[in-house]
Amino acid sequence: MTLFTKIRLNSNRFTAAQERIVSFLQNNIKEAIELPINELAACCQVGDATVIRFYRSLGYETYARFRIALAKELSDNEIQPVYDEVELQDGLSDVIRKVIGSSIQSISDLENQISLSAVEDIVAHLQNADMVHVFGMGASGIVAQDAMHKLMRLGVKIKAYSDSHLMAVAASVAQPNEMFFAVCHSGETIDILKTLQLARQRGCYTCALTSYTNSSITGIVDAYLLTCSRETKMRSDAMISRIVQLVVIDILYVKLSLQIGDAALERVYQSRIALKHYRR
Repeated sequence: MTLFTKIRLNSNRFTAAQERIVSFLQNNIKEAIELPINELAACCQVGDATVIRFYRSLGYETYARFRIALAKELSDNEIQPVYDEVELQDGLSDVIRKVIGSSIQSISDLENQISLSAVEDIVAHLQNADMVHVFGMGASGIVAQDAMHKLMRLGVKIKAYSDSHLMAVAASVAQPNEMFFAVCHSGETIDILKTLQLARQRGCYTCALTSYTNSSITGIVDAYLLTCSRETKMRSDAMISRIVQLVVIDILYVKLSLQIGDAALERVYQSRIALKHYRR
């Protein structure tokens, strides 16, 4: 996982001082690589100890390893440049190019974020659960609906919710072999967390699609998948992460299809035949 991917996945818990370090690194990466720790701290207006806590929180044991990660980040960006921000003066063609570019980059970053073991675990429970409850609030609710639409075609018994009362009711009467799958960008939505806690009390398997490693949701579920994206001036990280979340749903769908085998192809075919009657 690249340095800036780690930074994005942990950015929800950064202090104001750590955010100054991030800002300096983003705008002065070439200079930062050459700086000893005391000079980097001075440039960021923080103490040496703050820099040490910062790079250790990202998993780097020493400052030398942290600088190597910085150098690799710079090298990767020179091979595949970071896409430009959308500016107020941009014409339509620029907007189209930059929005598509940032979306492509976010999807590409997903390969470094997604846990293979978590995908395997979640797919195994999707295949074996008596009932799957997938839920989210706001834009995350739309992703939950997409998951239901796709997985239903494979014969998965699944319901989608975006109403907090329905989520709570479903969790409060759930049986142990039911599965609760939360879609929550921030990982801090109270209604989502309460639903997961209720489901766990009922002995259900819980999992989540979220954007931050250290969010509250990652601490209470059995498995989680990360979909953090770089925020831009005109598009929040929540907007871009929605696209990445839909890609993750597709990954789960394809993996489950392969696991089911020929029966999956037959179920998808039957669903197409059923829908064909509703078209001219």
